[in-house]
Amino acid sequence: MKKFLVLGMILSAALVGCQKNAGDNEDEAVFVTVNGKDIKGKQVLEKIRGELTELERNAYELKRRAIEEVVQNHILEEEAKKQGTTVQNLFSQFDGLKDKDVSKEDIKGFLGSRNIDEKKLSKAERDSVPQIIKMQRVMEARQRYLAELKSKASIQVKLKRPAEKAVTVGNGQGTAKGNKGAKVTIVEFSDFQCPFCRRGRDRLNEIVSKYGDKVQIYFRHFPLESIHPHAFKASEASICAREQGKFWEYHDLLFDQQDKLEEKDLLAHAETLKLDTKAFGECLKSGKGAAEIRADMEEATKIGVNSTPTFFVNGFAVRGAQPLEAFSERIDELLSK
Repeated sequence: MKKFLVLGMILSAALVGCQKNAGDNEDEAVFVTVNGKDIKGKQVLEKIRGELTELERNAYELKRRAIEEVVQNHILEEEAKKQGTTVQNLFSQFDGLKDKDVSKEDIKGFLGSRNIDEKKLSKAERDSVPQIIKMQRVMEARQRYLAELKSKASIQVKLKRPAEKAVTVGNGQGTAKGNKGAKVTIVEFSDFQCPFCRRGRDRLNEIVSKYGDKVQIYFRHFPLESIHPHAFKASEASICAREQGKFWEYHDLLFDQQDKLEEKDLLAHAETLKLDTKAFGECLKSGKGAAEIRADMEEATKIGVNSTPTFFVNGFAVRGAQPLEAFSERIDELLSK
């Protein structure tokens, strides 16, 4: 996997509504006749309901991303026409950011946010970092500009979301963040070593910022042990931090320093947060949090979690660190009821 990925510009439109499954009438249809006996769709479809639901969800997401691109292009073309210029010229106003110097702190922050060890980079890779940072500055400025244009536009998306049933998701022993009486509860299954989960953490912070006490969040553990060797122990450490009332602070520290998840690092993080390091170390060594983590993993698997991060918004799944709009779509719908 390449160490550097150029950030793409994402402009998300609000998507509302539900759609009836196209296959709702297929249950009673005859799918096949065997030796004169009709076999109806229900008998066949029951074997693949989950896969069909996933296909419908993926098709919807593809259409939504296409809508986002069309909306983006339309808004930019309208703005360019209003200003009597071109879309290219709208973006060129940010090109001067490439001339701004890149400091050592800029480089350190860039690499740290991507869990990249500078010592492991080749000279060519190290030399390319300042240019990548300059490109990122330009792209982020363009993204902010697009977001501002979008906020002024009237966008009413008519695409219907596939009908989906909520699943029953427990809170486990997860520590809650937010209002206990909130109308919307988000249960997250996450992995402290997963870079996408760090983005998921950031997305949840955006949700809290937008909705305040209207939402409550629970963190549950789903370490992908086969690819993230430090994730399970990091989860255990977070439970030890919870015993001292510092779960969310420790949670954030783990995500902020994903390159430091070995046991010595977990102990150092406890010291950074001024925890009782002796009690923390004993807790971590005892493995007392393992049963809770295994219980989370077992429940997650039963309800169809197979990747991280996976969120359940009042039981409705949102898979991956989707844009804020993907969560807002569901949250706004739930709050309106």
